[in-house]
Amino acid sequence: MSFLQRQLEDPVRFARIKRLFYAGLALVAVAEIVLPRLFHGTESHFSFEDFPAWGSLYGLVSCVAIIVVSKLIGKLWLMRREDYYDS
Repeated sequence: MSFLQRQLEDPVRFARIKRLFYAGLALVAVAEIVLPRLFHGTESHFSFEDFPAWGSLYGLVSCVAIIVVSKLIGKLWLMRREDYYDS
């Protein structure tokens, strides 16, 4: 049994790993909001670019839009009827 399997099969260790993972995500989110305020790099071209975590929110919305549009295209255009090949 590998080290990772032992860690993931024990419920106490798994809960600890999950807690650390979520704490790391929260730390990254807070750092993305705080650090640009401390270190002013270049000026933004548009006013909405100064919104905290704008890049992450824009990326999240873009990925969700790509997934939803892809599923719609697949459902409406690419998918065939069940009896398509039963001529």
